[in-house]
Amino acid sequence: MKNIKWSKLIICWLMMFALFVSFSLPSNDAYAASSTKVKVITKTYKSKKFLKYPQVSGLKSTSAQKKINSVLLKHIQGSYKSYNQLKKDMEEFQGDPLCKEYPYACQYDYTTSYKVKYNKNGKVSILIFDWMYAGGAHGGGIVTIYNFNLKTGKHYTLSDTLTSKTKYTKVTKHVKSYMSKHPDIFFESYLLGDFKVDKNTQFYYTDKGIALVFQEYEVAPYAVGNPVIHVPSTVYK
Repeated sequence: MKNIKWSKLIICWLMMFALFVSFSLPSNDAYAASSTKVKVITKTYKSKKFLKYPQVSGLKSTSAQKKINSVLLKHIQGSYKSYNQLKKDMEEFQGDPLCKEYPYACQYDYTTSYKVKYNKNGKVSILIFDWMYAGGAHGGGIVTIYNFNLKTGKHYTLSDTLTSKTKYTKVTKHVKSYMSKHPDIFFESYLLGDFKVDKNTQFYYTDKGIALVFQEYEVAPYAVGNPVIHVPSTVYK
């Protein structure tokens, strides 16, 4: 009789334990969802608060994580080198009489920052902005976009999406059409000349396709900044 009671008790305990585990452990769907995005943290390079760059963490593949972080670290190292060169050049200029007459002409500044634009479905898109001021009316900047596969660490280029000349042609046609419909934003067609989208055009992923990002003055006046044109996947697939 006692053995029967103990058996029932053990069975009851095992059932409760199984129920507890089922609530405590993430489901396959939950795990899959969490593995399709990554945590992005902000780092400051060499204690320079104006040099901020991203690093990823929490990836299942340490190899992929190292590949991604290595690329991002290499970028900020280049930014630091550019900052030091600007500093050197401007400090050598400090003794020029022009600095006394027009102090603003000898002022300088440098900033690196970033923004995560896409982080899902096993991909992440990170925009890094390098901006500098070396006197004059205003500063100028460059945007560099990094797109990665979170499973392998592969660094995607636009050619991984636009895999043929035909696809590039279709996207270029779409972009030109968009520009012509927004003359208040973009240069007139004659100023763009033989403009076309190529492998060096900056882009990031979106839920519906990709977004192309252009540099200052590339297709629009300075005041526009970095214009963005969204391209649905239906255009190139």
